[in-house]
Amino acid sequence: MKLATKRTWAVVIILTVLLFTTALFWHELPFFSAAALLAMVVILAWLVFKFKLQLFLIKSIALLLPFSIEVPFVLGSMLRVPTEPLIGVALMVLYFDVAHNPGEWLRSKLSKEHLWTIPLLSVLLVTVPFSEMLFVSIKFSFVNIAYILVFYVFMARYLRDYPGMFHSLIMMYGIGYLIVAGYGLFRFWQWDWNPLVVRGIFQPFYKDHTIFGASGALLAGYCIAMLKAEKRKQMTIIYLISGLVFIAAVLLSSSRAAFLSLVFFLLVLFLFRLKINFRQLILTGLASIILLVVLYKPTLEHIQKAEFDNGNNQSGIIDRTRSVANITTDVSNLERINRWISAWRMFLEKPVTGFGPGTYQFKYIPYQDPAYMTRLTVHDHRFVPEGSGGTAHSEYLLALSEMGIIGLFGWLLLMGRWVYLSFSRKAPPGCRKVYVQIAFAALSTYLFHAFFNNFLTTDKFAFLFWGTAAWLIANNYKTDEQIV
Repeated sequence: MKLATKRTWAVVIILTVLLFTTALFWHELPFFSAAALLAMVVILAWLVFKFKLQLFLIKSIALLLPFSIEVPFVLGSMLRVPTEPLIGVALMVLYFDVAHNPGEWLRSKLSKEHLWTIPLLSVLLVTVPFSEMLFVSIKFSFVNIAYILVFYVFMARYLRDYPGMFHSLIMMYGIGYLIVAGYGLFRFWQWDWNPLVVRGIFQPFYKDHTIFGASGALLAGYCIAMLKAEKRKQMTIIYLISGLVFIAAVLLSSSRAAFLSLVFFLLVLFLFRLKINFRQLILTGLASIILLVVLYKPTLEHIQKAEFDNGNNQSGIIDRTRSVANITTDVSNLERINRWISAWRMFLEKPVTGFGPGTYQFKYIPYQDPAYMTRLTVHDHRFVPEGSGGTAHSEYLLALSEMGIIGLFGWLLLMGRWVYLSFSRKAPPGCRKVYVQIAFAALSTYLFHAFFNNFLTTDKFAFLFWGTAAWLIANNYKTDEQIV
């Protein structure tokens, strides 16, 4: 048996022992189970580091993510298995990697890119002591920092050395995603294609249809954008068919924001086609903002006359998408505006540090606007109406309300860096610019979607988002591509 095969089977056996041990004591002795889980994570991380199984670990996470489910953990918290323990393993492997050879990490050109994450990571730490719910904020910040370190910092290093691996990761995740899509389609058929059940047909794998839709949009964006670089006819056909299948999955999800994010994605592709530079992009953006200000009043009057209702059983995907403009009768839109207003009011009360990472869903209720309350409105976070839930319904406003202006600044700084790398005509030697732009085009689906939802605390989507961003920066520097 080859050494690589032996290593792979060794990890598989250890993973099996890990999951079996955890399951054995989970309900009977939860704290013992948590301690055993932590010990096994450390042992497994050391073995992965010692036998150089980092690539296998990353691929395992990608393959298993679409099937992860939430189970009760200690102190009323939830744990996504089997992937969150594996993410913990990857985090420990990152620590071993850096501790073993810190000079290599510091000398790497990627270390300059990782500096751009420091403001965001610092905000996630600095705002915790000011939190009104300390334990919630500690957990929230730890999870987000772990996702950034594993899916962005850790993966970027290996994607730089093995840039072709990203295509394999997307393929493995995509296969699992489509299996879940088939499962959802079957459940949809069981309910006689009733659109009211779409929200839950992807459970327990995807908690909400909008997370499923956002994932499908990013996958579709990647496949469609790859048509720009792929020269082989067979692979072009595969990417085209895959892109169309993922678009169909977005339509199945009935997520309006995900569908609109694909329109925004096409706009980004068009801007790349025009070959505009970063300066021209900034000027175009400023002109668009001015135009929106000028047209604000007539547009608002038109929106208020819109009567398309997302909750109408007879509505098709086009009518559902057009319903995003209905802020008079569509309860989903009214509740979303209510959440936005709440987030803005929370920000005004604590503009610098916010209420603390992860606290919005527990603290926003007193800040709601009665004018926008509906049957979906939450009056007690312990009793959430059916079809409601969620937090600020905006990644940007969530950052403002929970981490203040410094939180939003950390986000915008990092995103601005990606925009610059994608549109700047200056590039370091060996930069694979076409793949940098493909990665950004795929990311743009969520940069738009993030105005309407927030999913980066979900492992399945955090992998897609931060992993694609890692591929973006990895392609910005020269690499000796290796086959994996």
